[in-house]
Amino acid sequence: MTFSRLWIHALKTVTTSMLLCTYPAFADSSTFTSEAETRAAIKAINDEIATLEQLIASQSRERDEIQLQLRDTDMAIGLANEALRKTQASLDQRQRDINELESDGLSIKRRINSLQETLETSIGVFSVLKQGNDLKILFGDSAPQETERNLAYFNLLLNQQLDTIDKFKAAVLELDANRIQLAVAQEDQEKDRASLIQTQASLVDQLLEQKALIDQLSASLASDGKQVAALRADSVRLNRLLAELLERLASTSLYGEYDDFAALKGKLQAPVDGTSKTRFGHKRERGDLRWQGWLIPASRGSSVRSVHYGRVIYADWLRGQGLLTIVDHGDGWMSLYGHNESLLKETGEWVAPGEVIARVGSSGGAAEPALYFEIRSGGTPVNPGKWIR
Repeated sequence: MTFSRLWIHALKTVTTSMLLCTYPAFADSSTFTSEAETRAAIKAINDEIATLEQLIASQSRERDEIQLQLRDTDMAIGLANEALRKTQASLDQRQRDINELESDGLSIKRRINSLQETLETSIGVFSVLKQGNDLKILFGDSAPQETERNLAYFNLLLNQQLDTIDKFKAAVLELDANRIQLAVAQEDQEKDRASLIQTQASLVDQLLEQKALIDQLSASLASDGKQVAALRADSVRLNRLLAELLERLASTSLYGEYDDFAALKGKLQAPVDGTSKTRFGHKRERGDLRWQGWLIPASRGSSVRSVHYGRVIYADWLRGQGLLTIVDHGDGWMSLYGHNESLLKETGEWVAPGEVIARVGSSGGAAEPALYFEIRSGGTPVNPGKWIR
């Protein structure tokens, strides 16, 4: 029995028994009464598909062991890259906080200097009152009305000075708190820098491991016959996954107001910037297989955007596709995004047109960073060129 036939046979027997027996409610997807139930149903289906992947891998040969290692490495690279982005975002935010604290510190210092000048002026005024005739007028030979007026003036000066002293004390305490906050922010910044350096070093090691695994995989598929067989098995695997998802989710509906996918032919935004190096329907480099989508070279880590509103129904690693996201757009329409470096959306999440759902990479054994993109209707590939503006 060939690998493809073995795969289909295993999928039929295991999926039917495990999905319908373990999750009987999935047999009739019309029983999903809420978004939460639908999301749980999708996750359960994906979990069982993942279990099936492990079963198939356990029955295969050395090449499949390499694929398993590649899967682990691809996923580790994705996690490391997301950790790098989060750490860099944290560093950027901390730098903004530090800049703001430093600016606040300078403002507080200017306020302290101003208050100090006010206090010095007030002390000068009191000195004049003590040495000159004003003090005599205040306590000596002056009319009662004038004495009362000068006494009120003296009390006003005294209260102003006390108020200034209070403000001065408060400003000094505020400056001390600012310095403490600044020191904490700078310490956290250094920790983030150290974490960034460590993650970068780990990522370099993982990328080298990924390349070594891809080289091993290429060596194990040295002949054209083996390469064609592997590509065909990958295609069968993807088609069967989509068939299962379509069957289980046929009666579920999307929530909210949005344009029908079918009405947007020629109006969709491209998932990444760039030009496809493949043409839909053209022969691949080996065998009689044909391209069912676009392979779009792009910078590693660049944004992958959803082409339309929908719900993520698959977000995991799949042999031949690497880290793969599938978005359900309703009425049997789906868009597929493969070979990603990392996935930003989980199964069951909703996405809007243009929303970033993944990062470009080379997972799944791709030779270079690129996005593999397909549009399908009822599981059948359609030409993306007729849908993307």
